[in-house]
Amino acid sequence: MNRLLFPFAIGCALAIESHHAGAADSTQRYIPWTNNTFSGTPETPPPFVAVPAYPNLKPKNPIAVMREPGANRVLYLENYGYDELRGALRRFETKPDVAAAEVLLELKEHVYSLTFHPNFTSNRFIYLGVNGLGPGGKHTRIVRYTFDADLKRVSAESRFVVIEWPSNGHNGGDCAFGRDGMLYVTSGDGTSAMDRDNVGQDLSSLRAKVLRIDVDGAPEGKPYIVPADNPFVALTNARPETWANGLRNPSRITSDLEGSQIWVGENGQDLREYAHLLRRGENYGWSAYEGSRPMFKERLKGPSPFTPPTIEHDHGEYRSLTGGVVYRGRSFPDLKGAYIYGDYSTGRIHAMLHDGTKVVWHKELADTPLMIVGFGFDPNGEVLIADYNGGIYRLAPYVPPTNRAPFPRKLSETGLFADVDAQTPSPGLMSYTINHPGWHDGAKGRHWFAAPVDTKFHVSDNGWWNSDNGVLFVQTLALDTSAEPRRIETRVLLKRENDWSAYTYVWNEAQTDADLAPAKGMSTTLNLPGGPRQWLVPSRSDCLVCHSRAANFALSLSTRQLNRPTAEDSSVNQLTWLEQSGLISDRKDKPASDPATKPRFPALSETNATMEARARAYLAVNCAHCHVPDGGGNSAMDLAAWTPLRGTRLIDQLPQHGALNLKDARLIASGVPSRSVLVTRTALRIPGQMPPLGTIRPDTEATKLFMQWIASLDTDTQ
Repeated sequence: MNRLLFPFAIGCALAIESHHAGAADSTQRYIPWTNNTFSGTPETPPPFVAVPAYPNLKPKNPIAVMREPGANRVLYLENYGYDELRGALRRFETKPDVAAAEVLLELKEHVYSLTFHPNFTSNRFIYLGVNGLGPGGKHTRIVRYTFDADLKRVSAESRFVVIEWPSNGHNGGDCAFGRDGMLYVTSGDGTSAMDRDNVGQDLSSLRAKVLRIDVDGAPEGKPYIVPADNPFVALTNARPETWANGLRNPSRITSDLEGSQIWVGENGQDLREYAHLLRRGENYGWSAYEGSRPMFKERLKGPSPFTPPTIEHDHGEYRSLTGGVVYRGRSFPDLKGAYIYGDYSTGRIHAMLHDGTKVVWHKELADTPLMIVGFGFDPNGEVLIADYNGGIYRLAPYVPPTNRAPFPRKLSETGLFADVDAQTPSPGLMSYTINHPGWHDGAKGRHWFAAPVDTKFHVSDNGWWNSDNGVLFVQTLALDTSAEPRRIETRVLLKRENDWSAYTYVWNEAQTDADLAPAKGMSTTLNLPGGPRQWLVPSRSDCLVCHSRAANFALSLSTRQLNRPTAEDSSVNQLTWLEQSGLISDRKDKPASDPATKPRFPALSETNATMEARARAYLAVNCAHCHVPDGGGNSAMDLAAWTPLRGTRLIDQLPQHGALNLKDARLIASGVPSRSVLVTRTALRIPGQMPPLGTIRPDTEATKLFMQWIASLDTDTQ
């Protein structure tokens, strides 16, 4: 199904002001939602869906998957966790009912990639990309292991390091054999910062490259030799292993032995995700360029000129590109020879057919709920997809459902409101409020939710809540005017089939109904009593920047936001009401046990709360969905409300993405707002503004609070 995530202005998906609580009275009670209006999509879905390839197999955190040559078996790599240096190589028989995989090898490293030697059936060599401890810190390595003669296990004692380099972030670490028999190896810039070591254009380093080495021509005991036709063999101070340079974090490399193409997928920095059809000696620009986007152009060194990517997506569509494979299977002849790749954050899958000179076609294949970390093949040459959430999937044609009602193009057709003009909710649409509204260019909101019978919210005190399928949220944004509030948008966010969809309805001038906004969003002029005003309705793709898996999509579904009295009865806590209504999942520390002991956000205007508490709440609501681990914010900051201030990496830290012409800039310079990039990024609406999308007006009250808070900090702040 299509992923059409909620296009909220800057990220507080369910933000509302308490005095816009809705029409429910003190007797509001939970009524299960039965309306099924949103069963389809307004646009034609992509031609494929992802379905479990082996439904009974439940791998944990699979990160790479590939068929075993000459056998009806598939191998996959599994990481045990980000903070645990441990992984495993597993294998299973490709039977439809397979439910378990055997462990072939345990490693005390992060595992990343696996590649079989072209002569595997005779030499039994398998190559793994790993990252683990080494002299002076972490190292990325390509290591070779050998199967025993009966192919029943991998010998741990056979470990042989082929090539390695220091690397702690942006590691690369994938490899593939080309038709020429050479091994092509990817390396990133080796840091989690923005090319902190400035190696992107440094040919003397093994980092930020595609390397090409000869592992078969090496003498006994030597891991490889350098092919004589590598492009920089004769260049002074250049690593002769280099085949191409200027790569930030090449996520995957694949070699099409039938068509001779080699593709490299790459993770971008701020705004772009991209992939390269690899060619000899090319310079892909990092960190002078992010994809085709100039960043620090003065860093470009050559000797090769800059080569833009073959494929490029902005962050509204892709957030963390996962390189793929070239299709040579039989099930989908129209895809033959196409490079199939996807995205970790959005779940989208695309394909490009390139004839070596030009693009023949480029299109979206599927929009999935998967966390895509790798592509491979089954024994029949059909594509397998590794989902880091725990599964191995395959592509299947999308089959349109029969007898489905047309998708509602007007708010009045959705059945959400018994009276659209009065915003009177239909039975089952329940109102609720939150503590700290997000910034929507000054608009305020009314908010409701609906939940079918037996639907639950899965609560976390420190984290965003999860929701069961069928949950639906509605928000109407309005601007106060000298006459009466001007309704602008009503937004609908729903979860179905383990995926989230979202739609925006834009109110007409007469304020009688609202029309479905186009998928690409729109800019409109509001005719207000005080004069015309521009308003931006973000695209459904732009919402992916904020409404990510890292934040469980519905951004204001959190204990800190909901821990407050209900709008109908100030003596009843909203958490208690949700639990007593049967909407909270079973757990030992249910909110109703004592809401007073649970965390809560203060509002921006809540002056009896500390400046730090209000500032941290604002950052958590408007920024943390990106600026948390795996949030896609491309910085070291962690702005989650539950992260101690010393762990946010804000105070007196150097900015990674530019100083915006501030002298001696810091993210937050203790006691000095004028040196604090945080103030500038939030106060202005310029390239580099924060939040980056969906807002065209700064929040002056928030800026004032940030300046006061930062001025109050001393240099001993931790």
